[in-house]
Amino acid sequence: DEQSTATSDTKHRTVLGVDLNVDGSLSVTSTGAFIGNADEMNHRRREFEKTRGSMQQTGTRSAHLSIQSMTDREHRWMQDELHRASNQILEEARDHDCTHIAFENLTDIRKRMAGAKRFHAWAFRRLSQYVEYKAEMYGIKVEQVSPAYTSQRCSSCGFTHENNRRSKHQFVCQKCEYELNADYNASKNIARKLLKRLHSGQTSSSGGAPCQCALASGMLNLNGEYTASVNSTAEGESTDKPTTSVVGN
Repeated sequence: DEQSTATSDTKHRTVLGVDLNVDGSLSVTSTGAFIGNADEMNHRRREFEKTRGSMQQTGTRSAHLSIQSMTDREHRWMQDELHRASNQILEEARDHDCTHIAFENLTDIRKRMAGAKRFHAWAFRRLSQYVEYKAEMYGIKVEQVSPAYTSQRCSSCGFTHENNRRSKHQFVCQKCEYELNADYNASKNIARKLLKRLHSGQTSSSGGAPCQCALASGMLNLNGEYTASVNSTAEGESTDKPTTSVVGN
């Protein structure tokens, strides 16, 4: 279930969106960081299952012990990869002074994400758990948002259509022709969903504290007002600056 958040004593609300993937980069953030290698994880998993299947057919005690040892080794490798990814996500959040990190709700992920297997669901849950307990040490909240239309909505103009997703990793808006990496686009939409929830839960005691998404080249609020960072490039700004106001879209 989605949580409702209202942190009235926070000076500002800055959200980092994180999109998780079964191939390509394991995670992509709204700040443009491509973290982890899902393809390598998939390859190792296939090889592991292939070798385990061959050993299981042998049926000997030594084969059973070898399977156990191999399983433990594979599990440790996966844990290490997920810890590395969680550290990089947290580093992005801290570097951009984020108060919140947003993931999609992971419920029924195998049903709604093409190619998702049981181990993907496990890896995604474990990664979000690692991020959550590490983020807590820095006072950063981790929350989940509905995954509805995050892959179809244009993060620049708000137009939503399934044909916007040109391919697995390419997004081209059919309305404004905004083009970018599809996973980066989704991560910005994920951040925006939590931003809307935080804004709606804002109390008068917060004094109109700013709510914004952390992007690769700056910050974007719900009014579509974009602020470039000091180190931003013209290319980065053209990618992140919305073509129209995204209010209500």
